[in-house]
Amino acid sequence: MLKNGDLIKGSLIDQTADQIVWASENFGPLTIASDRVSTVNGLTPKASFDSMASPVFGSTYAGTVSATGAYASGNEEREDWDIEGSVQWREGDFRHHSGINYESHSLNDVPAKEEYRLDYGVDWFFREQWFWNNGLVWGANDNRAIDQYFSVGSAIGRQFWDSEKTALSAETGLLWITEEYQDGTEDGRLTWSWAADYRRMITSSLELFHSHSLRASISDLDDSVIRANLGLKAPLIRDIFAELKFEWIYDNQPVQGTDPSDSQLTMGVSYSW
Repeated sequence: MLKNGDLIKGSLIDQTADQIVWASENFGPLTIASDRVSTVNGLTPKASFDSMASPVFGSTYAGTVSATGAYASGNEEREDWDIEGSVQWREGDFRHHSGINYESHSLNDVPAKEEYRLDYGVDWFFREQWFWNNGLVWGANDNRAIDQYFSVGSAIGRQFWDSEKTALSAETGLLWITEEYQDGTEDGRLTWSWAADYRRMITSSLELFHSHSLRASISDLDDSVIRANLGLKAPLIRDIFAELKFEWIYDNQPVQGTDPSDSQLTMGVSYSW
């Protein structure tokens, strides 16, 4: 409740000594100066802040596995598979995250085009809501004529809020990328990177999620890659969800013989714990 008598229904996202981040049921996330607030869930702002004196993230463990597939025979022989998994665990000031993705697409007995990716990263929360991220990625992408690639990077990020209903984070830093192409050539470059991750419960059971990233070469800013995901997730039965996802990538300097843009729309099932 505010000192002027206004009651804002919702839930507490985060709080510092000077301000409160509140998930309003009607207006979304709000940042309110503490001196304007009378009570927070029945406590004074100071008492509420003291109750949050423990680390921003406690010890948690969560993960998800999703799968989509399609098979057709007759006039057209087609197989499409997409399997993806991720695990995230938090211990005090450290948040670890790892992921795996595998895709296979074949049409009319032509050898399948595959894409796979393994990644691991760790965020160190050196200040309230601020973290230092370091991560590694290894993979390949036949659709973009990349035989294999490897990247290692470091970035500074901010976790704006993180609750059961909504979360938003963003980070920026430097990333070294090495790519080996199917024509035998190789390219290595230092890039500036930007990434953001957002999710929100738009109803009591329907979740919207979105992530995007931009990578631009330090030596040639016109050499850049943009990736974006947008999707919806809804429960089917306990811990099992239906997932609709749109994925898009744009490379303004693609390997010769490949298109600069790729996109796909998938519908599948995921399991979360």
